Amino acid sequence: MLRFPSGWNGVNERKDMKGKYLLVFVSLCCLASAAVGICMNTAGLFYKPIAEDLGVGIGSVSLTMTILTIASSFTALLAPKILKEKVVKIAILVATILMGGGTFLMSVSSSTLGLYAGSVMRGLGSGMTGFVLVTSIINRWYYKSHGVITSIAVAFSGIPGVILSPILTSIINNSGWRSAMMVSAVLIVLLCLPSLFVLTVSPQTQGLDPYGYEDFLKEKEKGNIRTISAEGEFFSYKDKEFILAVLFVICVCLVASLPNYLPAYAESLGLTSISGIILSVALAGNICSKVFFGIISDKLSAKIAIITYACICIVALIPLILHGNPLFILIAAFSYNFTASNSSVGISIITSDLFGESNYSKVYPMLSFIGSYALAFASAMIGFMYDLFGSYSPVLIAIMVLQICIVFITFNAYRLKKA
Repeated sequence: MLRFPSGWNGVNERKDMKGKYLLVFVSLCCLASAAVGICMNTAGLFYKPIAEDLGVGIGSVSLTMTILTIASSFTALLAPKILKEKVVKIAILVATILMGGGTFLMSVSSSTLGLYAGSVMRGLGSGMTGFVLVTSIINRWYYKSHGVITSIAVAFSGIPGVILSPILTSIINNSGWRSAMMVSAVLIVLLCLPSLFVLTVSPQTQGLDPYGYEDFLKEKEKGNIRTISAEGEFFSYKDKEFILAVLFVICVCLVASLPNYLPAYAESLGLTSISGIILSVALAGNICSKVFFGIISDKLSAKIAIITYACICIVALIPLILHGNPLFILIAAFSYNFTASNSSVGISIITSDLFGESNYSKVYPMLSFIGSYALAFASAMIGFMYDLFGSYSPVLIAIMVLQICIVFITFNAYRLKKA
């Protein structure tokens, strides 16, 4: 049972309070959809058509994602400053203008220089409203079912890709990539609007306790749920746990770049019949995996969820390396993008597990900053490696090795924490 503030006097007020929790949750889902779902997860649809239109290599176009992630890493570090009631909505408004305006600038650019400038703007806005902000606010608003709520919110970063990939592909084929990019700009603005009206940093601002506050404390005492609170725990950047967390973040972010290249991968094999839907299938795996990640994390542990997902990705890479038939490749694309959970929800929850909630706002932005550079590096290198080798096989083999590393790093990080 939730503990309501004084003045609660009936069913209608209880429903109103529950409605506030829901509205905040929806606004966070919309932010994740705009900042990550559209700005990052649909980028792969544009690589080839832009490259062909401007007469440049795919590697040159994929640098837009590298630039975006680097720019986002700097503004993500500002999350602790943004997490203030008088600042958060102003920051979201600025971020909305940057993301929408940057996307529009890309749509009218006739050179890679314009694309890169638009990517800087999109990245600055994405970093301000991405996973650092979303998960930090979730930590303050929702105690009960924390893993599931985090997973669902982060999963909305994949929903635009699933829904929009076939739509944007159709627009690209019929009207050109510029029209598809303009549609993306409008959608980014619309998705950011709810937060400007309903979002607050903490529930106390709206006269509420965190969702499930008393239930959470009771279950925590029984040892039935994952502890997300560790007030006063000492933390140092020299800790072995932090070093392992950095290695974990680097690995999971390096391997997270592959799904954006799946349409180009399918076309490189001559599988044009699935190139238009393979990203949608992969992003469907993104969404499903994040929901189940939260359930596994809450019921068992984040360690089990992370290791299980890394193993699924290792198996999924086999048909991609062997160039299986189209059906197997689609199944592999769906399964491989379970890695998106490790690079999003996994980083958030492992930060809480290893360093405690009191250190979360200090550690997570730094890990996100490092992860952004790993993602930026991988986003560019995959494109250039394909240009160099004319095949994605070397990339896939390297990614398999990194997934194996994720298993060992996760196991040892939790073993050290336990000790």
